[in-house]
Amino acid sequence: MHAQHTLSTHTAPGQRRGHARISAVLLACTLMLGACGGGGGGGGGSTPVDTGDQARRVVLADIGGEVILPAIEGFTPLAQQLQSALDNYAADLSSGNRDAARTAWASAMAAFSRIEVMQLGPAAADSQMGGENLRDLIYFWPSRNECLIDNAAYSNSAVNQTTRADSMGLGAIEYLLWFEGDNPNCPPDSGVNRDQARADHAARIAAFITTQATELQTSWQASGENFLGEFANAGAGSSTYSSPQEALDALSVALFYVEKQTKDSKIACPTGIGATGQVCTGNDVDRAEHPYARRSLASMRANVQAFRDTFTGLDGGRGINDLLIGIDRQDLATEILSELDAVLNHLDTRVGPAVDGFESGVEGISSANDCSNAAANPNGGAADPAVCSLHGLIKTAMDTFRGPIVAALSLKTPDDAAGDND
Repeated sequence: MHAQHTLSTHTAPGQRRGHARISAVLLACTLMLGACGGGGGGGGGSTPVDTGDQARRVVLADIGGEVILPAIEGFTPLAQQLQSALDNYAADLSSGNRDAARTAWASAMAAFSRIEVMQLGPAAADSQMGGENLRDLIYFWPSRNECLIDNAAYSNSAVNQTTRADSMGLGAIEYLLWFEGDNPNCPPDSGVNRDQARADHAARIAAFITTQATELQTSWQASGENFLGEFANAGAGSSTYSSPQEALDALSVALFYVEKQTKDSKIACPTGIGATGQVCTGNDVDRAEHPYARRSLASMRANVQAFRDTFTGLDGGRGINDLLIGIDRQDLATEILSELDAVLNHLDTRVGPAVDGFESGVEGISSANDCSNAAANPNGGAADPAVCSLHGLIKTAMDTFRGPIVAALSLKTPDDAAGDND
């Protein structure tokens, strides 16, 4: 059992942020439920009140400084370690060096899976406020083109901003490190040293990832481009967000990753439960997030934990639950945290182990009907397929978020989540 999903037990990577804390006066305003005025909104409960723009900026500053930035800063050294491990492997194709590179990849992937839930600002697509596409340059899942990856490796292609995203990133490194033998769809030309070419290309991709990770970190740090300040000061000097609500909306859209990707793409599709807009007939482990490394559980767990951490806050900071408490809806905060803990516990005790647990569970589904029943009744019993009841548990938590919590805080939802009740 991991202890991370017990409130206040997590210590974020890196040093405690040096960003300017909102003063004690503003914190008092928050506790007074909007006594300092400002915009904002929300509702629910018998006596709904306005939390105020200043109170919302307290929450934005803490989530940005204690949850998002530490996740980004925690990934950068792991990206560097992955680059070093792959350089060693490319220099010497021993099984020991390969195993060390695989271990470094697993650590980097788990760390980046937290950032997956925080795709706002520079990590987001350039169509979003402050977006610079940095996430896609590091990890472009669910798109991955194995033949493009191999062909690039065999031709000794450079990796840069013009490289197709589905042929590079952490997903490409997974394939290059775990797939053995020739890909029958795109075998190497005569004379190509396949394993050496793959190792060399993985090292080139890792070097590019390190550059992007450093850029993402610099973009958020106060000593760099200070997107943390843009986020924390929304509506009060931020050139990106005209109001705290606009920044909270960006966070809300990012958090829907757990709804659309973790629940639908990572669980519903591989198990055959199905999801809106996806063709997922029957159980198929090839549709899992990490079919080669078989470490899908670790990435899903990091997704859910990161989602939970934005609600509780970390390192003494405030989270979304404080906004719910501010509008007299602590019941919703209590409800979703209990539901998220049920998901984390299920991952640890029923779906695990972290390596191969989810993939073996998908392969072990013997009846589509049993899987559907387990998803619909996730507390049915130990005999149910655990990967299917996992879908039911995470759906319960996401229904609480996308329904009453989004409504209570007037949060924005992604366009592709409208009317989706899977």
